[in-house]
Amino acid sequence: MSNFVFFIPSINGSFALQFTDYTSEKNQIQFQYPSDWQIREKANRFDEGSQIDISNKKIAAGKLRIYFYNDLIEGFGSTNLDAVFTKFYTATTTDDYVYEYKIIESPSFVSIDSQRTGSFLMTFKQKNEIDPIAGAVKYWITFVGNSGYMMQFMATPENFNTPDNIEIRDQFIESIVFLGQSNATNTRGTISSVVGVAK
Repeated sequence: MSNFVFFIPSINGSFALQFTDYTSEKNQIQFQYPSDWQIREKANRFDEGSQIDISNKKIAAGKLRIYFYNDLIEGFGSTNLDAVFTKFYTATTTDDYVYEYKIIESPSFVSIDSQRTGSFLMTFKQKNEIDPIAGAVKYWITFVGNSGYMMQFMATPENFNTPDNIEIRDQFIESIVFLGQSNATNTRGTISSVVGVAK
């Protein structure tokens, strides 16, 4: 699967986005990402940042991050997805001294590779700055057995819903396979309910 290139026609028809399959045995996940994006996987637990980082050279164009925890208690503090998702949502979207937040897509549960997944979309903007930093972030949190994932797609608010970024997010989510599932029979994940303002 690792060298397969997947072609999808773009919405405007002028060119086709290309997607490459990626398998991480270490993080127990398979997915597709844009072939012209760069992918970096954390070498060891002492490295900072996400376990898998996928981005375009132009940061404003978008960035995908995957955080993987092979122990739910150690990574999330609980084995209860609803409690973890509610706590994460509240902590992430509460205004502080530096940033103000706006909910674009309210919390909901979707299915990714047959796994119940909490998701929401928010924007953030620095307060009291002449040239404030601003962004839009879509989050997905899912538990697979004793392991858990927190995934995010980030871009500038003006670029978040470009046709390419919508297609990239959809392809990423729909292609996910969690390798740690003991009863995994499907080969593609599905989005069950996230439609509307942003995908």
